[in-house]
Amino acid sequence: MLFAVGVLLAVGIIMVYSASYLSCERSGRIANGFHYLQRQLLWVAIGLGALATTMHIDYRLWYRFRWYLFTATVLLLGAVLVPGIGHEENGARRWFRLGSIGFQPSELAKLTSILFFAGYAACDTQRIRSFFGGFLPGLILLGLVLGPIVAEPDLGTTAFLGAVVCAMLVVGGARLWHFVPLGLLAAPAAAWLLYHKFEHARDRIFTFLHPDADPLGKGHQIKQALIAICAGGDYGVGLGMSRQKLFFLPERHTDFIFAVIGEENGLAGTMLVLALFLTLLLAGRAIWRNAPDRFSVLAAFGILFAVGLQAAMNIAVVTACMPTKGISLPFVSYGGSGLVFSLAAIGIVANIATQSGETVEEGEGEALPASAEELSHCPTDRGGRWTVAGG
Repeated sequence: MLFAVGVLLAVGIIMVYSASYLSCERSGRIANGFHYLQRQLLWVAIGLGALATTMHIDYRLWYRFRWYLFTATVLLLGAVLVPGIGHEENGARRWFRLGSIGFQPSELAKLTSILFFAGYAACDTQRIRSFFGGFLPGLILLGLVLGPIVAEPDLGTTAFLGAVVCAMLVVGGARLWHFVPLGLLAAPAAAWLLYHKFEHARDRIFTFLHPDADPLGKGHQIKQALIAICAGGDYGVGLGMSRQKLFFLPERHTDFIFAVIGEENGLAGTMLVLALFLTLLLAGRAIWRNAPDRFSVLAAFGILFAVGLQAAMNIAVVTACMPTKGISLPFVSYGGSGLVFSLAAIGIVANIATQSGETVEEGEGEALPASAEELSHCPTDRGGRWTVAGG
């Protein structure tokens, strides 16, 4: 798992430099062509420090302090919406700014929500199987996180985090039919919000359905991404030789860096990135299947599911398989707080891996839920390995 993450970070450093160097020099706003490379190296160093720290923190502490983490996250998400505290950019108020350093509390929310709902689902299996006793209160708590993110507005992160938490609740024991009333309420509400409140999201959906309607305007970015990928062919035009990065492709070093990888390294380069993510997920699957208790099972599953889903969403956007969502490619895209928290999350999974096979000591019942084998909805077989409900 750590090997796959390390190679993805190396690919990201190389491609961020390749995608940003000439545009920095020619933009007139940034005199130093190494600007984004230097900042990416700084964020990677901070992120690796966070990974090393969380790797050596006993994962049980995250369970014990989950309510404090959750409360702090909700407060930060609320504070970023306050004028004068949160920084507004392009019509969205999502950042805290201190000089040139920015921090997105929604990136923190991805990690703390996974840890919180892992503990929520782990501490009482029967409660989570009850609609009014556990499932509905869990959705209300999730709403406390998603509400401020919607108000920023950031619909992409809202949909992403909601999908991750719902998947965790299913693995944790929630019944699938519980989601039926949720879907019946959420679908019309989402449609109304898209039509009346979020014009930019409505435009993105229209552009996805009709990409040729405005090729020089709203459809420009996705058209240029597809041109870049097609130009790469099997083996690419050569590292550093991309043409689309020369002011044709917006967000070339952030959300659409996969298109530059495809142009410069071809199908071979994109398949390498996919293989690295697959390696990461397969290694993560082995970790959560052998995790020592319910909380560690759900936390490791949630973190790795989030990484895989985010990578899939980013690649789907770049290849025009879904509407643009403004979501980065984990460990590869240029980034700050998102990269740091992603690496910190991997450190938590690594700590769980180091304690696989251990049993819960007597007297720890109040601080830690029971072992993975006692998941009432997850029967054990094949030498003690557990399976998700329904197979």
